Amino acid sequence: MSKLILISVKEKYVEEMLAGRKTIELRKSSPKAEPGDMLIIYTTQPKKAITAIATVKQIIKCSPCEMWQRYSTRLGIDADGFNKYYQDHNKAVGIELTSVLPLNEAILLSAIKLIHPDFTPPQTFKYLKKFSTLRDFKHLIV
Repeated sequence: MSKLILISVKEKYVEEMLAGRKTIELRKSSPKAEPGDMLIIYTTQPKKAITAIATVKQIIKCSPCEMWQRYSTRLGIDADGFNKYYQDHNKAVGIELTSVLPLNEAILLSAIKLIHPDFTPPQTFKYLKKFSTLRDFKHLIV
């Protein structure tokens, strides 16, 4: 059974994903994800909402240098931003995405907190229980 994984992404990168220009989401640590797992994309400030979903195609692990050389056109970031992100790191992780789709309506953080008052967006990843999450939020998704 595939997993639901919530990730936080800056708005400019979510826009690049939805436009099809960013097909690899960069991270410094690897999620416990497999091909077919679903990513729930939380767009950070100022939007503060779940705005999209995507499917994990594969997890790429390599050095930052190799990541840039092989995939720079698919990362949605310029060389300066990439180098700053991986400064002092010798491992790069890329989550290759397929089927990136916007939600019909964003699920605002304020709405999530009505159902789960203690909810906080993840710094890296948050693994969700598939059936209870879908049950809890089905009335928010039209």
